[in-house]
Amino acid sequence: MRSIVTAAIAAIEAAAVGLAGLVIVAVPALLLWVVTFELAAEPSTVLSAIGGIWLLAHWVPMGFQLDPETALGLGQPPEDLSFALSLAPLGLTLITVLLAARAGWRFGGRGGTGAAGVLGGALGFGAIGLLVVSVVSPSTAWPGWLVTLVIASVYGAVAAVAFVARAARDDHAWWTSVLRAVQRGSAFLGWGDAATLPARAAQTVLLAIALLAAAIGVAALALAVALVVGYPEIIGLTQSLQLDPLGSVLLFLIQLALVPVAVAWALAWLTGAGFSVGAGSSVTPFETLLGPMPALPLFGAIPQGWDALGALAPALLVLTGLGVGILASRRPEARRAPWSAALVIPVVAAAIAGLAIAGLCALASGSLGPGRLAEAGVHPWRTGGLAAAELGIGLVLGVVAGRVDYARIRTAMSRGVPGAEMFERVRGRRDPHAREAAGQETSPLDDALETVPLDDALETVPLDDAIRDARDSTGVDPGPGVSDGADRDARGAAPEAPAAEEPDRSDASGDGSGGSGGSDVTAAPGEPRKPKDPEEDELLRAFAWDRDDVGGDRDTARARRTGWRWPRRSD
Repeated sequence: MRSIVTAAIAAIEAAAVGLAGLVIVAVPALLLWVVTFELAAEPSTVLSAIGGIWLLAHWVPMGFQLDPETALGLGQPPEDLSFALSLAPLGLTLITVLLAARAGWRFGGRGGTGAAGVLGGALGFGAIGLLVVSVVSPSTAWPGWLVTLVIASVYGAVAAVAFVARAARDDHAWWTSVLRAVQRGSAFLGWGDAATLPARAAQTVLLAIALLAAAIGVAALALAVALVVGYPEIIGLTQSLQLDPLGSVLLFLIQLALVPVAVAWALAWLTGAGFSVGAGSSVTPFETLLGPMPALPLFGAIPQGWDALGALAPALLVLTGLGVGILASRRPEARRAPWSAALVIPVVAAAIAGLAIAGLCALASGSLGPGRLAEAGVHPWRTGGLAAAELGIGLVLGVVAGRVDYARIRTAMSRGVPGAEMFERVRGRRDPHAREAAGQETSPLDDALETVPLDDALETVPLDDAIRDARDSTGVDPGPGVSDGADRDARGAAPEAPAAEEPDRSDASGDGSGGSGGSDVTAAPGEPRKPKDPEEDELLRAFAWDRDDVGGDRDTARARRTGWRWPRRSD
């Protein structure tokens, strides 16, 4: 009973969506009939045109019959002419698609009973199509049952996709059962790890959606640029029509409904496949061949060919895929995936996006008029294949670039560069985040060293002098009597005391190492012994590369050393 009530409510809602679409078409048509034609046409003819435009927006061709005079005025032979208009105004279609997706998503939150809502919505929308065909009698060559089936399929297919997406997100019971069945089949056939199949499939679908959205966004941006560049031609075509204000508004609405078609054609142009406006015409980034066209101002934005520079258009799609790949590779699940999955997922996602682009281009193609205008639009499979290849190449490169461990590469390369390892160590000492990550404690000397311009210190003064100055500014004194030479030694190390005053630090065994190790502790006379910091000792010894021994006579060491040294000093 609950499913029946849900289906009835969904049917009423879908019928309201269909009626809303009819009202959107009827308002400007009735204004044109009343204001411009002053009720000269028959009401049945006006209603038939309204119903035909609504059906055309849902991919039902609209037929026309022209007398010899009208055909001659359109540049055709003076004879009776009949043709079909099948290029859908996707702007009107988009209204139905969005409302159907919203309804399907909402019904998906109700679990299994929501499927009845999807079926009821398709039946309700199909009933509006049957009503339009029966009452308004639009000019179409299709029988009533076929029109009803197509109209119901448009609404039902979109609502079903949204319903399944909601079920997958909320992990409905029936969806979980389907996934388990697929996993069992995958394990039986040996198609990789069946446990990771749902997660990998979700990553692939999300990546394909992101890739498709990015491609459409780039195409929309390209269309906007074409409209700005071709604005003088668009204005010239508009003025040649000599329309009154109401006619100009209606022309604007017609072109607004054709904007999604123009975006699809712009996407085909970016792939290099191009589009056609009539038989024998071709518009690609490399060349533009056009014949007689309808006087639609939107066609003034058609760009000219760029010859060899036309390769920049497909390169833009490659860069789009590269950007999406870099962003996708930063996700934690993408970084944890093995390289085999990281390379297969982008390829499959690019193939799915290519199929979606091919379907969009097929919906944006059709007939524009009689004769050679019966062929207009995009070759879907060629465009989808090129889009999948171009976006896929960029996507794979972006994923690879995002997963590369540049820190490991830099460390490996630095091992072969003299002094690079020491410099990386110095950088780690200066970086408080690196010290915290390594579990090292900070000291006043480290904090003062962070304020010293390391590059300037390397180029202008001895680095050990810079360290001494930084240490002096913090008030950290290693002890009295420390000379300049001894100041280059480890922080806190005591100067060498006279032999007579040196305390006896030998242990009972007499090895001279001291009870706690003479190499590990240091203390000034009269002060408790403090443990040495081995990292600071190693760091300061690394700084003292311009001496042979730490704490010795600088002039003696300089006299013994020969050859090139950096930074240079004046003796």
